Order: sequence, then C-alpha cells, then structure tokens
Amino acid sequence: MNFDFSVLTFDDIFYAAVGALLLTWIIKFIIKINKLIKNPMSIFNQSEDIKMIMQRCYRLFPKEIIQFNGETYKRGMQLKIVTLQKKCFEGEFIGCNEKNMLCILTNKYIIAHEIANIQEIKIVDKF
Repeated sequence: MNFDFSVLTFDDIFYAAVGALLLTWIIKFIIKINKLIKNPMSIFNQSEDIKMIMQRCYRLFPKEIIQFNGETYKRGMQLKIVTLQKKCFEGEFIGCNEKNMLCILTNKYIIAHEIANIQEIKIVDKF
C-alpha cells in the first residue's frame, strides 16, 4: 500500500497541523484536570502562592506557642491531633489565635480547629 504524498495540498497540511495542536491541547487539559482531582493543592504555584497563603495564616494565627494539658507546643513542630470526634490529622503547627483556634498545615490542607474540641496532641518525630 503506497501513498502518494504529492496529492497533499497546503490545506490538508494546515488542517492536520491544527488538528494535532487541538489534540495536544485536549490531552494536556485532561492531564491537568486529573492532577487537580488527585491533589487539589497542585493548583497553587508552589513558590509564590504557598508563601502568600502561609503569610496570611501567620496573620490570622499570630500566637506561636500554645499550652495544652500542661504541654507546650511551638510554631513549626510536627503534631498529631486527635479531636473529640476521633478524627486524626498530622501536620505542622502554624499558630493559634485569640478565639482559641489552632492552625495546622497538613500535606494537602490547612486546618483550623477549636482547641476546646481537641482531645489529644502529640509531637510527631519526622526523620
């Protein structure tokens, strides 16, 4: 089966190029949506957006130290939190505010939780 390329016109080549461009764009769009569904934080530019979000968290949760059940926890510590509803999450302690809300940065989320609804806080050793 031989194909004679001399019968291709400029229009044929142009439409093939446009079709390839559209197909590439559609595939890249699907990959981006799939990545976003798997990891919602991937939408943020890791350098600039995260810095802005963290600065806002520091302003909203300015207290760097909290006392809980006789223990002291400082900003930056890796903590494991167990709530009264038996929900558990781990992350970096960001701060606390005057409304007794605690802020934790996990791998995927920034969580604010009322200290009165926390049952247990443990320090997590990260190697």
